[in-house]
Amino acid sequence: MQKIKKEKSSLMLIGVLILILGGLFYFNYDKKQKGFLQINSLDETLTVYIDNVKEDSKNNINPEFKIKKGIHSVIVHKEGYWPWTKEVQILGETTLELNPFFIPQNTSGFMIGKTDPEYWDIWSLFQKDLISADALSTISTIEIKDQITAVDFYKNRTDVVLMSLADGVYALGVDYQTEQNLQPIYKGKNPTFVKKNDDSIYIMDNGNLMEVSY
Repeated sequence: MQKIKKEKSSLMLIGVLILILGGLFYFNYDKKQKGFLQINSLDETLTVYIDNVKEDSKNNINPEFKIKKGIHSVIVHKEGYWPWTKEVQILGETTLELNPFFIPQNTSGFMIGKTDPEYWDIWSLFQKDLISADALSTISTIEIKDQITAVDFYKNRTDVVLMSLADGVYALGVDYQTEQNLQPIYKGKNPTFVKKNDDSIYIMDNGNLMEVSY
């Protein structure tokens, strides 16, 4: 009888060890199959969609999401702004940080007439070289480069540029590891621009001078 009890105890102990080891294996395996996606933003009003499904985060600031490794589509939505989209690759046990930018769907601006005391000072800015060599070097598509009439960095970012080509002024994401974002700021005829500051640009289009906020 005592021998049978010892055998049962040994079997129970082995069973418990198997369960523990199995649990540890599953935990480690599951951990390696998932990674983290973090949206770097202090804006608490953002809505995040991963693979077209709205996702919630415990953090309103710099929201973070735990998702399976692999390729995923990400859309970051801000009311009144163009959606920011990326296709990303998530690796196991790592955190991928994204830095979205947002351009208003309805940018505001005003005309600057020749009677404005600052008109000719602003006009003179357009007589200079409007191509930032550093910003231009971040664009690898030759077809785009050949059409650009002005280019500079967006705000204080080096992964986003402002550029004018054809009939518009745009903000362009230049992170070529993922899908680019091209967001319109202004549509006209043949505009060029000069940055005023991180909030607005001067645009010259068809002889008309204006200031546009973005």
